[in-house]
Amino acid sequence: MPDELIIDIHAHVYQTPEMADMTMQSCDRPPHGRGTVDELRAIMREMDIWRTAILTVIPTQGLAEKALGQLPTELSPEARDKAAAAMRQHLLQHMDQHNTWGCEVAHQFPELLPFMNVDPLLMDAITIRRQVREKAVLGARGIALLPSLHKFYGNDRRAWPIYEIAQSLRLPVLAQTGDAGPRPPGGRDPWGRPRYFGEVAASFPKLTLILAHVGQGYESEIAVLTRRYPNVYTDTSMRLSRLGEPRNWTPAEAVTWLRLIGVDRVLFGTKWPLFDPKQALATLRNLQLPEEEKRKILGENAKRALRL
Repeated sequence: MPDELIIDIHAHVYQTPEMADMTMQSCDRPPHGRGTVDELRAIMREMDIWRTAILTVIPTQGLAEKALGQLPTELSPEARDKAAAAMRQHLLQHMDQHNTWGCEVAHQFPELLPFMNVDPLLMDAITIRRQVREKAVLGARGIALLPSLHKFYGNDRRAWPIYEIAQSLRLPVLAQTGDAGPRPPGGRDPWGRPRYFGEVAASFPKLTLILAHVGQGYESEIAVLTRRYPNVYTDTSMRLSRLGEPRNWTPAEAVTWLRLIGVDRVLFGTKWPLFDPKQALATLRNLQLPEEEKRKILGENAKRALRL
């Protein structure tokens, strides 16, 4: 273990550069890599990062909508239903294979911590429980949820089996939160609004719940949740690399929010390859925080939360 413990709780990896391109094509900035394991491990060595949580995510709902939109308009309802069922099965297999690959990569490179991806709209409760148990046996260290891409709120009852099995197996759940990503129709709240996870934290008190991106746009809700529930954490992914940009914090505001939330509940994350880990690390080191608080955020908190 290095003298300065650094754990990146939030990075994305992809089996191929093509898969990375497909996933990141709608992003509003050029990525800092192609999302390959070799790239990530090289960055970890250069930055002396001890462990990195790798999220093997797939935008299943977007892929499903695209596939359904390409079906011939003259298809009968029966034929359309059959095609939709086949598409769903294909996506389930694709997600299963990608999650398995993440576990295999981490078995080869133990500095990587695989967080499997689960879609509660695509999977029923039986499938969720089976998938999570199977991947836990293979070495999954957590579960990644994408409310904005998979189009569900944190308190959606279809996600309840995820929280139940995660708590049972002591797997942390990391969920994308904030106002980024696709929006629900009709001007409703963003899918990732943090307050919808309050019921989750209360109902599953032994579940480690990591709400990513400091709830971008809803930081006050993150602060309420971390103060109310001892099992709730947040991560800095995406935020440290944007200090000073429009709609984002200044360095002084970052310090204020991290302290309001509680530095014991903040985990260092980057969201590589969309954001630059070097910039995120340099930004954190330059914040007007005591060295003790920086050490907690950089790795000590994550080591405790993930039981490493």
